[in-house]
Amino acid sequence: MQKPVLILCKDTSMSWLIARLLRWRQVYSLALPFDTPLDALLSHAPKGIILSAPLDEPGALDSLDPAILDAGIPLLALGGAAVAICVRHGGQAAPAVYSTSPFSLELADHALFQEMDDARCVLRSLAALTPDEPLISIAMADGETIGFAHEEKQLYGLEYPIERNDPDAAQILTNFAYNICGCHASWNEDTMIDQAIATIREQIPDQGRVLCAVSGGVDSAVCAKLASMALGDRLDCLFVDTGLFRLNEPQNVINEFQETLGISVSYLNARETFLQALAAETDSSARERRASRLMRKMLAEYLREHPELCAIVMGTNYNDRFYSGDDATPLRLDPSLMILEPIHNLFKDEVRRLANALGMPASISERQSFPSSGLALRIFGQITEEKLNLLRAADACLMDEICEAGLDKRLWQYYATLIESPDRPDQHTICLRCIQASQNSGLAARLPFDLLERTTTRLLHELQGISRVVYDLTPSRQYGMLE
Repeated sequence: MQKPVLILCKDTSMSWLIARLLRWRQVYSLALPFDTPLDALLSHAPKGIILSAPLDEPGALDSLDPAILDAGIPLLALGGAAVAICVRHGGQAAPAVYSTSPFSLELADHALFQEMDDARCVLRSLAALTPDEPLISIAMADGETIGFAHEEKQLYGLEYPIERNDPDAAQILTNFAYNICGCHASWNEDTMIDQAIATIREQIPDQGRVLCAVSGGVDSAVCAKLASMALGDRLDCLFVDTGLFRLNEPQNVINEFQETLGISVSYLNARETFLQALAAETDSSARERRASRLMRKMLAEYLREHPELCAIVMGTNYNDRFYSGDDATPLRLDPSLMILEPIHNLFKDEVRRLANALGMPASISERQSFPSSGLALRIFGQITEEKLNLLRAADACLMDEICEAGLDKRLWQYYATLIESPDRPDQHTICLRCIQASQNSGLAARLPFDLLERTTTRLLHELQGISRVVYDLTPSRQYGMLE
């Protein structure tokens, strides 16, 4: 089992960023709540700890277990956490100063700054530190201390900002992991596969059979493949057809699993059940919750009807754990049934890389993220079978045009939504949505106008009941959560 660098941040997005920066450098890292007690941290056998808090936050360490600072584990404190530790050890900190002007950095010859040189850098905020013994200054900005070290305790503080596209920030984190914590570049696809297979085999008895619900998405596909490698023919896969999938998707998914992955999949028709449950629900968030709960209920019933199954494999990934609330708990099951989550510590991009390493086709590894309520989330107003079929056809039309133009590899998502026409109550408006990844966000793609015009013409002439076609320029609020 990999020993991680643990990340404790008061800002979830900062936890996310630091964890991903380390994993990109092949260092296994885990983000935990800032108030996690020391005993819980030690259960992970950490190689090191990174703390981060906003610079101007009073009492930055108030919710931190103080025993962590004296645990003898290498620790890097960033931002307000560094300021608080300096004061805790008898030093002083000036009030934070905010600036957009560059500062001249002076970095000591220290393991934390290996392969880095003195430079000019914009520090948006800075609280000048006056460290007291045994802290020693190791980094300065315009002559003011912004970093220190307590070598005996392997305790380090730094006010350098960690930002996504800053190679120096990534280098500092990497130096801490490699040079101070003794980590190695061992977090790769082979390690992920071996660790997942070993965990599944350890949890499942020799004759135990396991269920894996598949949807065609990369998460469930990777889980199914890992479970198949671990258990062989003791894995049962199930596809629940909710009636909310895209055109021909249920049969395509089953065929792909059986013909490409060599995994047999059973089929359960639940179209009528889901349509009745969601038809009257108009709130999108409520639809998502209701669809998720109904799926969990159906899987629980299936497990009760098949007592030979001792566990279920779920495709919960690290993104889900960061952003999900109560609905992250997948099932309420008999205590004797186990829930296996082989990718629960993998970010979405790691899951996609794993799919490629497992030899999965691009239709799986690069499949667009799809909501649990499927096309129901993309219909505004009451859901009917007629609307679902119309949206399916419109979505397929857009997909054809995007692929024909060779843009499918450049877009994160592209799909159609359906709303009632503002001027024709008996007609519908198709809203086209194409999202392109941009750093850590998703923005509306700037598609060629002739592509939009051609798609619009097809929709209006080939489908009945459409009076308008529009293009949505709203940035995605979901990209960071899903990817």
